[in-house]
Amino acid sequence: MDFFLIDVDTIKCSIPYSKVQDYERQIDRLANLILDSEGIINPVFVKKIGSNSYELVYGEIEYYAMMKVGKIDPEKGESIAAFIIKEDQQELIKQQIYFLRKSLSNEKSTEESQSLNSELVSTVNSNYNKLNSVQKDIHQIHEQLESLMEMNTAKGLKRLLRKQLESIITEAETKSKQEAIQYLKNSQAELLYQKNKIDDQILELSKVNLMDTTYDQLSTLMQQAGSNITQINASWKAVEYWRKSDQELTWDNLKKSTVNKSKEKIKGFAIGTYQTLKKVAYL
Repeated sequence: MDFFLIDVDTIKCSIPYSKVQDYERQIDRLANLILDSEGIINPVFVKKIGSNSYELVYGEIEYYAMMKVGKIDPEKGESIAAFIIKEDQQELIKQQIYFLRKSLSNEKSTEESQSLNSELVSTVNSNYNKLNSVQKDIHQIHEQLESLMEMNTAKGLKRLLRKQLESIITEAETKSKQEAIQYLKNSQAELLYQKNKIDDQILELSKVNLMDTTYDQLSTLMQQAGSNITQINASWKAVEYWRKSDQELTWDNLKKSTVNKSKEKIKGFAIGTYQTLKKVAYL
């Protein structure tokens, strides 16, 4: 059972809101608490039904509370902590959830339910701490990315280059004509190198996970890296092929799809496109 932060709009709930209206006060109260605390502590349980879609197994109160949060503050209601149940665990997890619900409905908890609840709370707390740590890392990455992107905008880069040019010109004025020419050539190469480094850092921070990225996300990054639509479509076909349940999406397997006469060969997916894919994505 894996623990992730997933988008609320990727979750399908088979239980309509009308069935949980008896808990509307709890839902409203939880929504307000989430808004105040900027997060939800109790994760929901989901099962995967598509490459980027899930079905809610347990956590209707939390789910509908997050839906309300999203209407008030879309950013805070965008993602929810969730346990993703593997297919071979679904029946067992459902039995545990049923047992937990039944136990919690009794005023007198049995020793077994107390043990189960304690274990669940411990797991939730542990994973919540991990989630907080991940969110902090993501926040730091976003800050770095915003800083780098600002530097790579016309305005930001112009400001950076102006300062460096002023320094270069001041230094060149102290040299002889021949020395100044050589110095300016070297400085020009250094400035170009710095710009390329900024581009590389932005690309590195913008990488997407091939396990759950969408076509649009991948297409945008590959276009920025210089790929054409044929190469992008071929890359997506290769990713989809190895994403199948009977296959394994790895870089080694993707590379097989570049080999001519290979049974896994994807038309239009060549080694150059494969290398570009590695620049914009990770596994």
